[in-house]
Amino acid sequence: MKSYDIAIIGAGFIGSALAKHLSSSYSVTTFDVNPAPPLLKHIKNVEHRACDIRNYNEIEEKIGKPKVVIHTAIIQIPAINQVKNQAYEANILGTHNICKLVKKTDGISGLILCGSWHVFGEREYKTTIDTSFGYRPDKVEERARLYVISKMIQEGIVRFYNSMANEKTYGIIRLGTVLGENMPQKTAANIFITNGLQGKPITPFKHTMHRPMLYVAINDVCKVFQLYIEKIVKGNTATDQLDTGIYNLFYPKPITILDLAQIIKEAITQQTQGKVTPMIEIIDKGLPILFNTNERETLNVDIRKTKDFFGTKTLKSPKETIYEIVREKVAKG
Repeated sequence: MKSYDIAIIGAGFIGSALAKHLSSSYSVTTFDVNPAPPLLKHIKNVEHRACDIRNYNEIEEKIGKPKVVIHTAIIQIPAINQVKNQAYEANILGTHNICKLVKKTDGISGLILCGSWHVFGEREYKTTIDTSFGYRPDKVEERARLYVISKMIQEGIVRFYNSMANEKTYGIIRLGTVLGENMPQKTAANIFITNGLQGKPITPFKHTMHRPMLYVAINDVCKVFQLYIEKIVKGNTATDQLDTGIYNLFYPKPITILDLAQIIKEAITQQTQGKVTPMIEIIDKGLPILFNTNERETLNVDIRKTKDFFGTKTLKSPKETIYEIVREKVAKG
């Protein structure tokens, strides 16, 4: 099997966006149990191979000889709570299989894991969050706990392999909640935008409306991953012996779910020139309030390590990203 540049494990929203972006500079192959997504069809330099990462022999047979592996695959909310055995095998055993394969395969220079800011927890912040901030899976909603535990264990596996890596790079980029045109349907941002453009109410839940969120634009994700790939290929990833290889990538100012609803309402009103002005309707499900009104002010983050390592000066704000998404959707009708 001939060599190529980038293997992307998982062809969901992030994996597909990375494949499309990287295809202009690299040969890319995506791997997923599902068929190639529409976004990747007819794009040059992108091949798709159906593959189940739970089966080590299958991924070993199909992966070929990439230079760098990007691991984005995970069974997440809500499916993770419905198919727990399958989620464990895919999220945990699958990650181990990928790391093992990278370690033993000559020619693969490194692996980049898509991490998540949710490993920090979602409330009761008392210190500034940087890459050394600990894991807090019990500071999230119950429905998100297994997802956060999966992300923690994935990080643990990658970090352990990094300690055995010798000349290979095992890195982690912890992403904020990713915003982009093709983001998953069940994310709050997508639901709010879809309903708002249809003139339906934008409906945050009362018990979580003050949850502070950290976001990142998909374009910024693609740019930073490409910079990391370039460093891995060139062997320029060394920092110091104590470095964990973790980088936080999100806009440093959090917004709440209620803030998100208000931004989307304003964007829709502006981009439709007032033809559509959705209402914000707070839904009270009778659940205990999980977040204080000042929770956003206590969430302070430090992304200087990421900016210094990758040379990124600014990241796109959630507001700017939302306005772009809404503008594109209005233009398409």
